[in-house]
Amino acid sequence: MKRIIFIINGAKKQTKKLTSILDIFSNSTFFSKVEVRFTQYPGHAEEIARKSTSQFDYLIVVGGDGTLNEVVNGIDFNSKIIVGLLPFGTANDFARGQKLPFNANFLFELIKKDTYKDIDVGLVVSHNPIGVINRRFINIADIGLGGYVTQEMIMNKSQLLSGKLKYARAILKGMIKYSKPEIIINGDFIFRGRVLTLAICNGPFFGYGLCIAPNANVQNACLNITCIGNVSLFDYLKKINKIKRGEIIQHPKITYTTIQSIAINHANEACPIEVDGEFIGHTPATVKILPDKLKFLLP
Repeated sequence: MKRIIFIINGAKKQTKKLTSILDIFSNSTFFSKVEVRFTQYPGHAEEIARKSTSQFDYLIVVGGDGTLNEVVNGIDFNSKIIVGLLPFGTANDFARGQKLPFNANFLFELIKKDTYKDIDVGLVVSHNPIGVINRRFINIADIGLGGYVTQEMIMNKSQLLSGKLKYARAILKGMIKYSKPEIIINGDFIFRGRVLTLAICNGPFFGYGLCIAPNANVQNACLNITCIGNVSLFDYLKKINKIKRGEIIQHPKITYTTIQSIAINHANEACPIEVDGEFIGHTPATVKILPDKLKFLLP
């Protein structure tokens, strides 16, 4: 008999579909214990995950990339708990990359057949004036424009706009105000120059469905780099449809590679960092892969 806990993004409305999904698990004799927890504030999912690691066999995130990121940061990697995802967020970029639907029967079959994989997790260590910030990520860390856009969304919250409209507004502001900083990268990738964005990828998708790293794989023991250097935003936007289709962009200022670890510094202006859609701070920072760290329900 298995024990399962659902951690649900409390900012989302509890729909009839969600209620029926939870009933499927609650009414099953496969589980001896089914617990449902709704998050109440930022960081709450991380707290619940940290306390639940030893009490359950499965932890299911019902939310988007941000809720999943909190759980990944709360999980004890030395435990036997298996994490799963019912994508219930706005972007769901990790779920898109791993082909995970919002489907209870699909999830239940993964559990019954014990279909999980040991997947990689990334780690960012950001050295800020307020102190050192350690943050795991399951999908993508983005340094540059992505960090700027995420920070902008946090600073200018609006209850009247949907997540996609907030993102579009922040992108528009970034197009007008963002100036490409000069960064210095050492380690498995050597680079110095101005960057529009540096995407450090465990999964292939970010930014509401942009396939920024077509070859990224959560089980290849490395992180995929897509470095978009001194490229104009206009030039970048011309390539958006190709990026959506997962095409490798042929451009002298765009580099694709893989790494185990890198150190990123800035020449003058500190560069903003986001992980899985959450703003965490600025450069300098180090990024590395943590191979086979998380047990995750995947087909």
